[in-house]
Amino acid sequence: MDATLDRPLSEAEIEALRHWPRYAHTSRTTVDPGVLVPLLNEILGELPWWDRAWRVTGAGHADPVDMTRTDVVPDPVEVAVPGAVSRDGTDELPLSARIRIHGDRLVRFEVKVGDLVIGPGREPAGKPERHRFGVVLTALMRSHGITEREMGIRCGLAMATIRAAMGGRRPHQRVIEAVAPHVGMTAADLTALAD
Repeated sequence: MDATLDRPLSEAEIEALRHWPRYAHTSRTTVDPGVLVPLLNEILGELPWWDRAWRVTGAGHADPVDMTRTDVVPDPVEVAVPGAVSRDGTDELPLSARIRIHGDRLVRFEVKVGDLVIGPGREPAGKPERHRFGVVLTALMRSHGITEREMGIRCGLAMATIRAAMGGRRPHQRVIEAVAPHVGMTAADLTALAD
């Protein structure tokens, strides 16, 4: 698991992430979202490939991603935090962080810097990340109760081909077209969902 996940948050960080000015009931005090700047810098700094010359320079008030009920503060909750990053005081880019907290713990994060989405790795260091297609196909096959072997038989494809598609390699279009109807989707919808 990524070291940045399932980490404790300070009271000030929790208050900043749960203070939503658009929803008056969430906090009765004024909260400085600037306490989130060091948190975001720490999270990004733990990514081995992150260029540490880029620093978060500002953070705005958090806003809940999905607030279906306005009379309660949900737990867990996912919030969006706007901000900015800069390299050596120049080249400022917009930042948008999505952070999920559960109780007093950060359990998920994803940061968009400019047009680049950055998230924690799913695989251990040294192992390539699975393509989203494999994650989506695996979930759809499980929900339909289809094994690798059964999918191979239904599609007329080698089990190794199905395993490769589930394992993270982006499959050829013919593989997508073969498996899509067996998981209740069109090839175009399955491609769009996975990409």
